[in-house]
Amino acid sequence: MQRPRPPIWVGGSTRAALRRAAERGDGWLPQGTPRAELPAQIAYLRAHRARVRGEAPIEIGAISEFCYVGTPRFDVPPNTRTGRGEAVAAGLRELRAIGVSHCGVRFRVRSCDELVEQIEAFASEVAPHLGD
Repeated sequence: MQRPRPPIWVGGSTRAALRRAAERGDGWLPQGTPRAELPAQIAYLRAHRARVRGEAPIEIGAISEFCYVGTPRFDVPPNTRTGRGEAVAAGLRELRAIGVSHCGVRFRVRSCDELVEQIEAFASEVAPHLGD
């Protein structure tokens, strides 16, 4: 067996998935959990983890709402985070505040060129507002 072994992440948002992550995982990645429900799920996961694994740390993942840095040049769905870098960063910092340690960022775009533009805008306008 490889030492150290690769980290094991458990996905899913049911109570059973949360228990599996707490008991056997190094990380948890929710699937389709609305942001408003994350704090309760994280609390349950951490409480169960403490019961079965004591102080063993666990990483918490999430996937952001769709983002568009700046003003979109097309209609975006209502749950898309748009605006200046600080506004987009604020939503990501909220995830950190509720316990998320790893976050996948999704961009609302129409083309590969626009995706590249958004990644560059994220790097220059959002990332500086995220801190460490």
